[in-house]
Amino acid sequence: MWILILAIVLLALKLGGVGPFGALSWWWIGIPLGAAFLWWEIIDPMFGISQRRAMQQIEQRKGERNARARRNLGMRAPRDGGDKR
Repeated sequence: MWILILAIVLLALKLGGVGPFGALSWWWIGIPLGAAFLWWEIIDPMFGISQRRAMQQIEQRKGERNARARRNLGMRAPRDGGDKR
């Protein structure tokens, strides 16, 4: 994400002609844009980074919801290893 923000800032400075950024080569803007494209289209799907993070958030919310339901029903919280007896 920070690569895309960097590319957008460089693009705005280049188009605005601010200081030395107005004379900056278009390659300096294209490289971060290309890196962001490679990340989102190739690297992230290949390794499933975003999907894994989303699944962890879902599991965390599920655990919190179960704990809240148990607490509301007056049941004790499950042990670390699960609710095995």
